[in-house]
This record gives sequence, structure tokens and C-alpha cells, in this order.
Amino acid sequence: MRLIPVVLAVLSLGGCTRDPDVRKAKYLSSGKDYATRGRYAEALVQFRNAIDIDPKFAAAHVELARAYLNLNARADAAREFQESLVLEPNNSQVKLELAPLLIGRRDNGRAAALIQEVLKADPENSRAHAILGQNYADRKDLPNAIRETQAAIEIEPRIEYYAALGALDLASGNASAAEIAYKGATALAPKSVQAHVYLGEFYFSQHRAEEAAAEMRRGAGLDPHAVPPRVFLGRIYADTGKLDDAEKTFKELKNIAPDDPQAYSALGLFYESTGQNEKAVAEFRAVLAKKPKDGAIKARLIETLIDQKRANEANPLNQEILAVNPSDMEGMFANGRILLQEGRSAEAVAEFEKVVRADPKSARNYYFLGLAQREAGLPISAKGSLAKALELNPGLADASSALAALSTRTGDYERATKVASKALVSHPNHAAPHVSEAEVAFAKGDAKESEAQIQEALRHDPTLLPALATMVKIYGAQGRSREAAERLETLLQGHPNNAGLHFLLAIAYFDSKDLDRSERSLKKALDLDPKIPDGYTMMANIDAARGLIEKAQADLRNAIQTNPRNIANYLALARLYQKQGDWPAAKKACEQAHEMDPAAPAAAAQLAFLYLDHGGDANTALAMAQMVKQKMPDSAIASDILGWAYYKVGSRDSALTYLQQSVRKSPDNPVFQYHLGMAYLAAGSLPAAERSLQLALKNTGDFAYTADAKSALEKISRSRR
Repeated sequence: MRLIPVVLAVLSLGGCTRDPDVRKAKYLSSGKDYATRGRYAEALVQFRNAIDIDPKFAAAHVELARAYLNLNARADAAREFQESLVLEPNNSQVKLELAPLLIGRRDNGRAAALIQEVLKADPENSRAHAILGQNYADRKDLPNAIRETQAAIEIEPRIEYYAALGALDLASGNASAAEIAYKGATALAPKSVQAHVYLGEFYFSQHRAEEAAAEMRRGAGLDPHAVPPRVFLGRIYADTGKLDDAEKTFKELKNIAPDDPQAYSALGLFYESTGQNEKAVAEFRAVLAKKPKDGAIKARLIETLIDQKRANEANPLNQEILAVNPSDMEGMFANGRILLQEGRSAEAVAEFEKVVRADPKSARNYYFLGLAQREAGLPISAKGSLAKALELNPGLADASSALAALSTRTGDYERATKVASKALVSHPNHAAPHVSEAEVAFAKGDAKESEAQIQEALRHDPTLLPALATMVKIYGAQGRSREAAERLETLLQGHPNNAGLHFLLAIAYFDSKDLDRSERSLKKALDLDPKIPDGYTMMANIDAARGLIEKAQADLRNAIQTNPRNIANYLALARLYQKQGDWPAAKKACEQAHEMDPAAPAAAAQLAFLYLDHGGDANTALAMAQMVKQKMPDSAIASDILGWAYYKVGSRDSALTYLQQSVRKSPDNPVFQYHLGMAYLAAGSLPAAERSLQLALKNTGDFAYTADAKSALEKISRSRR
């Protein structure tokens, strides 16, 4: 139905005359009329009709380019501007419109050439000097950028030129000159709202909050409906801890400009940025109810829900977007995040691969692809994707942290240290690189360095949860869990509603064997955030430590009901069944996890062990073990399960090869030693078998194979009598 007005317009134009010049002129006029009314899609049709009649109609190519630009189709706009220049090489106005598009895609040489052509014909063209300054700035040539911008101001003083000069001075480290430039804009146009916003933004960047707020209030006073100064004023209030004033400002803004997207989205963004998650969701839902066609609000709501681990609520909304346009980039990206959160890591990998193919220059896309590959048990691929993300954006701190952590986990300490050190250079005031350094040091057994790095991270950000989680782990390994708990208790005095802090406190108390306090802290965390990751799993750990195995199993079933796609809970439930010797129930839980994500190595490894030792097809277990080894080539567990599978199917040489690998990586693991001992025994190497079995029983107390190991040693002893 939306196409009917366009069709009628085409028919009416076509019936007017057969003169091509008259027809193309009417199409051009009709297109301009649509563009004036903001109906750019209809305008495109009319401009294309004019070009179909006369492909050399330069004016139609120019207007088509402008329509594309208003629809944010910048590549199409650049193409049409260039086509028009072929037809009219001396059109300076088109050159000025094309040059910024070329700068945007880093075609700086072509952009400079066009601007020089304009300046040759008109040396006093202020816009040409300003765009040339922009081109120099894009190439990091700040002195020439400043010179050209100053030239533009001398020819024609304009607010935007002063703002550009201020930004360049600031980038050059000359804050005093920047302030003069921004004040120049307010002196030029004291009643300009935008001039005061520019100056206020500058003050805010210099941590001069009171002066920034004063400028925003001046700007707001000049226009009772102005949105930007009120948005920035609210942000200043929020940043300086005046949350009530910020909330009031954003609520008023919705009434002042109810149809301005920046105005009606500001309150939800404020709630989100200040951790008021439920309010943020409620606000975005309320706005979406009034503005159902606002895709940006729907996307914001989806992202907020995903950030809060509420994929089940985000998914229906995102499917609405994908139903309209299956190739919607943000929709596919959100779908990948939803799949990842649901534990469907293999599907998430496939989705992010599509996103990367659609936009291979996005560091964000490679970062999330790396996270999905990591969860799918593809560490080598994950490292490659995370490295690509850092290649595209060296300042992406999350990618640095993820790559360092993954490298640490796989024993690649040299790479982990290199990535973390580089991140420290790029982000000297960020906490995340110090957390990575701490993880590397902890993995290498350097507790002193690990703690030093964590303390440095917490100096930068005292409430950073990943840093505090690493601190809890370090202190736990040193028998200092009570100290970790005291530090978290102190932090909670200032942040009593931080669910993450309560959850970490529960872990610290659990590690210090204070189960009552651990449970109280965990319940507080769940009260604040019922969907906190691993909350019910932690409750299961507490109940299992008390010997309440059936209650622990019920906790895990609650966790599974809350997040049925999280395979870790199925595996934890299987381990509890194993403690009870309920092998069929353990296998069933592992089979559910494996069916949910066949590519997950943890589920495959646990199920393979159950098949090998408690009834199941050994060849199926071998296939699973081979997959686990392929995905985790450096893992001692992967080598052990594969070697044990080969032992069970009678391939002694292969069994010894992989079981020796596992023991070399982890010589103190009694299970690994037992498996190797049994493989030596099967191969007839009695001294080696005896040595491994004795090591398995040394200083370990009972373990899963204690009786079997003792029986095998007795068998060896009898064979020598």
C-alpha cells in the first residue's frame, strides 16, 4: 500500500507528455518535493526515473546522492556524486559534498585533490578550507589541520569552525587555546544554543563540572524546547552524583520534546548507565509502546535485556526485527549474543560468522565471535578472532582481557603477558590489563606478583567485579578467604545493592568454610538479581558441602529451569548423581547437556568418561574424546580422556601416547597416574605400571579409582611371586 502514491505519481507524470526533457524535469521536481518532506525513499524512485530517461542528467544524480545521504547510504551517495562529476567536472558544490564522504572511507588523497580544485577556482572558499582541515585531522596532521581551520574562520567566522578549531587544539594538548576557540563561538553568537553546548562540553572534558552545567543552563534558557543542552545537563548531574537532579531533568525533557528520539530515550539510557536495570527496561518498554516504529529504542531494549542476562525476554523482540529483515546487522548481532547467553555456543559461532562476513572491519564483531568460539571449545579459533579484533581496534580493552585470559587458560603465558603488557601501554589508567597480568602470574604460581597486579587494578576501580573475583581466587588459594570477605564487606557498606559484590562475598565465605554467612550473602545477591549467573549453582555447592545432596540437586534443577541452555548446571547435577553412585541419572544429565551443545568439550568429556567406566559404547566415547582433544589440544584432561578411550578399545600404543601427555602436564593428578598405570599393565610394562599406580595412591587418600589401583598393584605383586 505504501507504494501506491509513488505509482500514481509515476502514472500521472507519464501521462503528461512524451517530451523526455519535460518528463525528466517533472520527475526531478517531484523527487525534490518528496525530499523536502523527508520522504527520501519515495524521492529515490523519482530521481531514478529521471535518470532512466536521461542517464546523463547530472542534476538528478546529485539529488539522488543527497537522498541516499539522508538515508545513511553513504557508499551509494558517494557513487552518485562521482557520477555527477563525470558529467559536470567543474561543479564545486558537489566536490564539497563528496570530499567528506571520501574522508570517511579514508580516501584522503582523492578528497584533498577535489578540495584543491575548489580552492584553485575560489581561494576564499571557507568551507573548502574547513574540509581540508578535516582531511588533515583524519591523517593526524594536526598543525596543518589547525592552520586550515583558522583560515576558514578568517574568511567566514562560523560556530562550527570555532568548534572544530577547539577540538583540534584540545587534541594537540593545548587546552587554553581550545577554550579561547570555544569562547569565540559564544562571542560570535551569544544567543546560539549550540555554541553554549560546545563550550559546556569542553568544560566537562576538563572536569570543570560547575562551569559546564552553567553553560548548558544558559543554552537551555535560550530555547525552551532545546534538547542537547538539557541532555548534557542531565549527564553532568549524573556524573557528579546528583542522580535525583539528573532523573528530574530527563523526565522534564520527555515533556519538552516528546517526539525527539534523543529526548525520549535519555531517561532510559540514564537508568541503564547508573545500574538501575529494572527501571531502564520499564522505561524502554514504555517508550516503545508509544513509539512502536522506533527501531533504535527496540534495539536498545534488546541490548539492555541481553546485558542483564534476560535472553528469554530479548529473543521475541529481536525475532520481530529479523522477521522484517533477516539481514539486519544489529538483529543478527543480538541473535548471536542471545544464542551465546543461552549456552548454544555452536549456533552463536555460526551467527557471528555471518555478522563478520557482512562487516569484516568491525572489531566488535570479531570480539564476540571470539567469545563464542571460546565457549564452543575452539580456543585456537577464538585466539585468532580476538587477535583480529585487536588488530582492527588496538584500544578494545575487553578483547585484550579476553585474549590474555584465554592464553593463560591454555598455558600460553608468553602471549598472555604480551597482550596484557600492550594493553597496559594503551590503557595505563584502566584496571582490566592489570587483571590479565594478575591471572597470568597466578597461573604461573607467582602469588606475590598476582596480588600486586590485582591491588593495582582495584586502585583504578575498587568495585571492578572481575578484579575482585580474581582477588577472591588468589586469597582462597593462600588460605586468606576471610580477609577477602572483610574487604568485600567494606565495599558493600558503600554499595549495598550491588548483587555481584554479595555473590563474591558468598564465595569468599564458602571458601573459608562459613556456610551460614555464605548462604546469607548468596540469598541477598539473588534477592537483588534473581538471574545472577551461577546463583543457584552456588546454592547447590553450599548444600552439597553440608551433605544435603538431594537439596543440592533440587538447587541445580532450579538453575536449569531458570536457564535451561546453561550446560554447566547439567554437568554439575551429573557430578552430584555420581557422588551417589546413580550412574544412569548422571549419564542422562550429561546426555542432555551434550544434545544441547554437541560441540561443547566439557559435556562430551564428562559423558565419554561415564560411557567408558559405567556402561556405554566405547567407540562412541572414543569419537567424543577425539573431538575434545581436537578442540582442546593443550588440555591434560583432553589427553587423558582420549588415552583412556584408546585403552578401553584395546589400542595400547595410542593409549600410552596420550596418557603420557596428560601425566607430563599434571603429574600429581591421581586419576591420570592410575589410567597410565593401567595402560602400562595392559602393555606388559610391569615396573612402569607399578610406579604409576603407586604415584596414584601417594598422599591422596581415597579417589575414584583407589580400590582398582590397589587391586592392580596386588595383581602385579602376585605375578612376581
